[in-house]
Amino acid sequence: MVKKFSIEFKQQSMDYALSNAHLSISELANHLGVGKSTLDKWIRQLSPNKTSRRELTAEQQRIMALEKEIKELSRYIDRHFSM
Repeated sequence: MVKKFSIEFKQQSMDYALSNAHLSISELANHLGVGKSTLDKWIRQLSPNKTSRRELTAEQQRIMALEKEIKELSRYIDRHFSM
């Protein structure tokens, strides 16, 4: 069965995806209750550059870099200092 979504819902979904660029398309789609490929298609159709690639703000990029560094340091500590 094919679900029909309103243009407003699609636009709100895209706005949500763009404002939460730190989340994956899969996470966003799950939160919105739509399929990953469906959300990806909507973003591509409604975005001016016709891509689902979302730009991260400088703050989001910094957070992601710090989260990566924390994971790397945790692995290092686990490997070298675990008993």
